[in-house]
Amino acid sequence: MSQANAAARKRRAGGASFEPANPTPQNAQQQLKPGAPAGLTLPQVIAVVDARLIALETFMKETKTAPVQPKTVQAQISDETVDDLNEKFEILANEIADLKDIVLKLQSYTMEVNKTLMEERISILSDVNDTNDNKSQDGVTFNLTEITETDADN
Repeated sequence: MSQANAAARKRRAGGASFEPANPTPQNAQQQLKPGAPAGLTLPQVIAVVDARLIALETFMKETKTAPVQPKTVQAQISDETVDDLNEKFEILANEIADLKDIVLKLQSYTMEVNKTLMEERISILSDVNDTNDNKSQDGVTFNLTEITETDADN
């Protein structure tokens, strides 16, 4: 059935060659091992795995027993680079300290302005209350008879 589909596709494409999307298992094995023999026997596989394990174990032992030399890393970094980094660090530290001072000054100024505004508000409100108290002390009198007569006329 798939050969018929492939032939039909080939005809529709105008004779263009069409490669199937899924290669056959034989082609996949040939692509994976083009120069390798057909397969390894069980003793050969065990020997290859054993050799790899031995190599890995020796490598791990060497890395554990070999002392780490921090001076080799430090020797790779030139003195100019270290000096340059130290200089940049100092500049950044100074800039951060300056920003901190500016923020503290701004905060202090804001607190002073708020205090002044609050004091002015208190003084204005106390003046308004004093004025209202004086007006109420002067007394406003109403003649209720006049109010009731005007209401009755309406």
